[in-house]
Amino acid sequence: MAANWQRGMMRLMRIANHPTEVVEVRDFTPWYRRIVFRAPSLTSSLDVFPTLWLRLWVPHPAKGEGFLVQRGYTFVHVDAAAQTFSLDFVLHDVSGPAGDWAKRAAVGDRLEVALTPARIDIPAGTTTLVLAGDATALPAINTWLEAVPAEIETRVFLEEEHPDREGLPRVERERGTWEWVVREGDRGTALARAIRSSVTAQDGLYAWGAGEKTLVKNVRGVLREHLGLDRGHHFTQFYWIEGKATG
Repeated sequence: MAANWQRGMMRLMRIANHPTEVVEVRDFTPWYRRIVFRAPSLTSSLDVFPTLWLRLWVPHPAKGEGFLVQRGYTFVHVDAAAQTFSLDFVLHDVSGPAGDWAKRAAVGDRLEVALTPARIDIPAGTTTLVLAGDATALPAINTWLEAVPAEIETRVFLEEEHPDREGLPRVERERGTWEWVVREGDRGTALARAIRSSVTAQDGLYAWGAGEKTLVKNVRGVLREHLGLDRGHHFTQFYWIEGKATG
């Protein structure tokens, strides 16, 4: 089975699976949930940096009893002293193994996670950091805002149409702005337009974007064509595809 093959390959690569236990579940909105896990073996020597993510092994009942699949999630808070970390989940309407598990999650639930870190560093000389995406990118965006030096200006553009979006967790900075963008047409169309109208090409600019696949494609276009950013000065990644059970 695919899950067994994935886990077998990770064992061959000497990537450990760490046991975790749910210790808290908190809802910021009916569709945005934070789950706190206790994981002593993982948190004891974890090197934390912006966008650090893990592989969460979750049940996939549709494929059989005991069948597991892995999904990637960004750390939003690590407390080494308490031996805990947190993950945020956007609870999509479309069913998916991780989202379905998160909707039912309760204190005491146990899962395994694996760590395959890939570090992203902004270039030396960066003075302005543009961060763009949808709600699924919010955890990673907040990690950037917590980590980058105070002298760097940060500009966040988030496409999110839920009326209760102000309840979402967000990190505020003295030299930082947030702009909520309401979706119009294809995902990312309004977001790309907002970036194009608000950000000008300049030295010291770095941009990061993530979220739904079409949204990321539209954002990538404005970063490359309008802002003229080369590969060393921007990074984009899609997390999910609208209408497909990737969560």
